[in-house]
Amino acid sequence: MSTHPPPSWYVPAHADLVWRCWGDECVVHHRLSNDTHRLSIMAAEILIALAQQGELSEQELAKRHDLASEDVRTILQQLAQLDLVHGR
Repeated sequence: MSTHPPPSWYVPAHADLVWRCWGDECVVHHRLSNDTHRLSIMAAEILIALAQQGELSEQELAKRHDLASEDVRTILQQLAQLDLVHGR
């Protein structure tokens, strides 16, 4: 059994994100890359939490958003593929 602390995630300091939400969807514009992405409301809430509150663990995000850790991990991995968040 591993005793390593859970991974933490953060929005990179150089990211300049702008988001808009309505209904159950959000869009986020990454000014550095000039890419715009459509996100689910839950993915957007996780991204916004990281942008506003700084580095958080998967477990902290799961508790705050009442989600299973596996679901949060999936969302974070998807956001990382879009280069919106980084893990350490």
